[in-house]
Amino acid sequence: MTEEGVIATDGRVIGERAARTRARLLEATAETLREQGALEVKVADVVRIVGTSPATFYQYFSDVEDAIYALAVDLIPTVSPLTDQLAETWTENDALEKARLFVNNYMNFWDRYGSVLRLMLLRADERDERFRQVRREYNAPFMTTMSNKVTDAIAAQRLPAELDAQTVAGAMLAALDRLPNYREMFEKRGTTRQAMTETMARLLVTSLTGYQPR
Repeated sequence: MTEEGVIATDGRVIGERAARTRARLLEATAETLREQGALEVKVADVVRIVGTSPATFYQYFSDVEDAIYALAVDLIPTVSPLTDQLAETWTENDALEKARLFVNNYMNFWDRYGSVLRLMLLRADERDERFRQVRREYNAPFMTTMSNKVTDAIAAQRLPAELDAQTVAGAMLAALDRLPNYREMFEKRGTTRQAMTETMARLLVTSLTGYQPR
């Protein structure tokens, strides 16, 4: 979240110095989340990393969940490079190559932000309205670009007219978000990351464009 318009828990708009402190607290929360998991994150652990006090933490966040929510909000603008890549025109000749690159980058994104993304999706599934709104905003650019591809493919008669573009887009996005969570299990069974990327890329090409990659 940018410094402009950031609000402290007492309703004040915070200044530049306070915004830097808040950002450090968020970084420490993300670090602790990656290392310990959501149930184990304590305010004391976060402030120890930053070298400040719990009182300082509570100036910016009501609790750890509030800090995790802020981290989820901060993810929304970071997806632009991914959605821009997805929005590129995929032709029969280059669709598979572009899909491979997109899937690999999406998996890298999950490698970096997975601890926050998992909680965002979990809280949204639990009908926490704050996280449901974040999920909607996070999903929207992916849904739009995927739906547009399906609509174009239907118009070009590469996909059946009976398909619903939103449903296809939702299914593909769900698969992309679930794949990182199954990756460890797949790898234990001998499936490589390259094989997972290739499989997901081919599913995307076939489902979104109607092309049959060779």
